Amino acid sequence: MGLAGRSAVDKVLTLRGGPELVASWAQLGSIIELVAGVALAGVGTGISVMVAQSARLDHQQSLLRESLRLGLAVSVPAMLAIAAVSACFPEALAGSGVSRALLVSSAVIGCFAVVPGMVNGYWLGQQRRDRMLALSIAAAVLPLLAAVGAPQSGVLAALAVSQALPALAVVFVIGASSSTPGASPQWEQNRRTLRRYVTPGVVIGVLTPASMLAARSIVSSVMSWHDAGLLQSLWRVSDWVASVAGGIMAVYFLPRLSAAHGTPRFALELRRTALMTIAPAAVALAMLFALQRPVFALLYDASFRMSDTTVALFFAGSLARIASWVPFFALYAMRRTRAVTAGEFLSLPLFAALLGVFQDGLTLERASALWLLAYLAYWLFNRTMVKRARIHEPHGGRAD
Repeated sequence: MGLAGRSAVDKVLTLRGGPELVASWAQLGSIIELVAGVALAGVGTGISVMVAQSARLDHQQSLLRESLRLGLAVSVPAMLAIAAVSACFPEALAGSGVSRALLVSSAVIGCFAVVPGMVNGYWLGQQRRDRMLALSIAAAVLPLLAAVGAPQSGVLAALAVSQALPALAVVFVIGASSSTPGASPQWEQNRRTLRRYVTPGVVIGVLTPASMLAARSIVSSVMSWHDAGLLQSLWRVSDWVASVAGGIMAVYFLPRLSAAHGTPRFALELRRTALMTIAPAAVALAMLFALQRPVFALLYDASFRMSDTTVALFFAGSLARIASWVPFFALYAMRRTRAVTAGEFLSLPLFAALLGVFQDGLTLERASALWLLAYLAYWLFNRTMVKRARIHEPHGGRAD
């Protein structure tokens, strides 16, 4: 649902302003994601776990309030920092077509975006899939309505505001109840456990959107915002395969890997994960490559045309990205959180760094080759960490 909504918005923006408008909205969206991500990548995951482990509704609602408090506590400093950078370097972030006020406003809206993310995590813990679906539909439809209905001069502002509107969902979740469970050893332990998700969330939540911001900025400064829009389209199209594969790994295989850790079944589950995700993803990406002209024309327009080499290299990098997630989720299952955190620097941050190092004579083909190189390095690191962890646990001991 999220991909469909984002792709529909990209299509409307293409018709209204071409690749430049697509790239500008992608930059604003990354600012919102960066501010919200420092909370949602960590505490947003923690609230799902803690709610699932709590049988009392009052404890669950109090955990939601605590997650909102913690989430805003870490997102507000991120908002202030990003707002300051946006005010000082607006053209570097989004070109001359986006005002300082809109960039700063996007950082503020990132704080509002924390709320529906936490509510979604709360519902995930309760397994309220009907409410999760309703929220995802609203989150997909609102930006599309903004993209279609807003005047040309205000379309980016309307899109940014649409990201804040789902925050109203918290009114229907918390309601009038304000009761807090009395102090108890179990409740205090729950609160401390939830706080443990803050640090990895800040690291992971900052790196991905910040790296995407940097990558698009480098491409736009060395080449053009038109080329940055083309790069964004490659990300979006390949995400139709990557997001599905990643979702299958997270929802289906991660619990199985976690349950099998420390047993002879772990290696078997790891092979099954790779076989049932990487091979279908390779087929799907090959089909997208073969049908690239009509696919890009359908999702964007005929001007979104790149060389076969560019598309092939980028899709190969996307396949390496999907392959790297197999050992990534294995590390999560083995609770190797330090390796997970360290590896994050070898994915999108490495890609952005390579763009900066090799920006002289940069082309979309070279950018795609660097994308492939970065994710081959990420895959190799994760695979090595899994092998090392298993060697150090010959008798199936569980790592902390």
